[in-house]
Amino acid sequence: MKQFAAALFFASTVVAQPFHSMVAYPDIGTYFNQPIQDASVWVPHTVVQWPAGSLPSSCAVQMASRGCQPSQVQVYNVTYSDCDRPWVFCRCETAPVHIGRSADIFGRMPVHMRSMVRHPMIVPNPNGACCCAAPDDGDLMVAGDCPIPTYAHEVGHLIDNRADVFGQDYSSKPAFVNALATDTCSISNYGNTAGRHEEFAEMSIAVLYNINTGLLPAVAPGATTGCFNNQLNLIKTRFGAQYYTYGGTCVGRLPDSPTVPASLRVKVKREHLVGRSGWCRFNQESL
Repeated sequence: MKQFAAALFFASTVVAQPFHSMVAYPDIGTYFNQPIQDASVWVPHTVVQWPAGSLPSSCAVQMASRGCQPSQVQVYNVTYSDCDRPWVFCRCETAPVHIGRSADIFGRMPVHMRSMVRHPMIVPNPNGACCCAAPDDGDLMVAGDCPIPTYAHEVGHLIDNRADVFGQDYSSKPAFVNALATDTCSISNYGNTAGRHEEFAEMSIAVLYNINTGLLPAVAPGATTGCFNNQLNLIKTRFGAQYYTYGGTCVGRLPDSPTVPASLRVKVKREHLVGRSGWCRFNQESL
């Protein structure tokens, strides 16, 4: 799926040595976008816009880093029926995606996956669809009309970085390293070449679908059914019931970032925005 590929390969210029010669789903969105959409659970929700004049500080910084000033940011409380506390969404007024669409897609993830996210942000889209997550603070940036698997991939980065030991990627620990090495394939072309953290995030898509349906799409020609089962079963066992299954209510959510005036002048120094969709970090000079 072209849009999903654009999300994952945003600004990418480096290709790592592949983990395997075999890949189960070369372009993972082609195989999972519609099945995950069909299997998703729609959650009733309300969307209420904030009065103009203020926004979360994290939104101010992340939006400014993408050319959207605080005065251009629309802020919404999106309250889902499975959580009594709203998620505070931020949307740049020039972003191509409407708040209603983003609230719907975000809400189709299990509530415990959503609970990993602090602020969903709908950012400007100058270079095509892309998404990124900031594991250190739990924010999720979306540009373009991204499908559920893209959101699941990005939340996969948050689970990887925060769910086991905060700040220590589970994808770098022996259990996952060994599972990947023992498997005979990687989940996707992107996961196969972009590092273990991206393989984990791509696996999150398969875990989300499989743990709720018991199914998986047929693998690509030339791949072997079950070739990534060690990774799949490891993530399901370690994180499946806690994050990837539907049902329950929100727990363990991060506090919202402090509210600041929309008249604030934000100076952001770009520390690095590397070619990995899951890692966008910036140094905040003033707030």
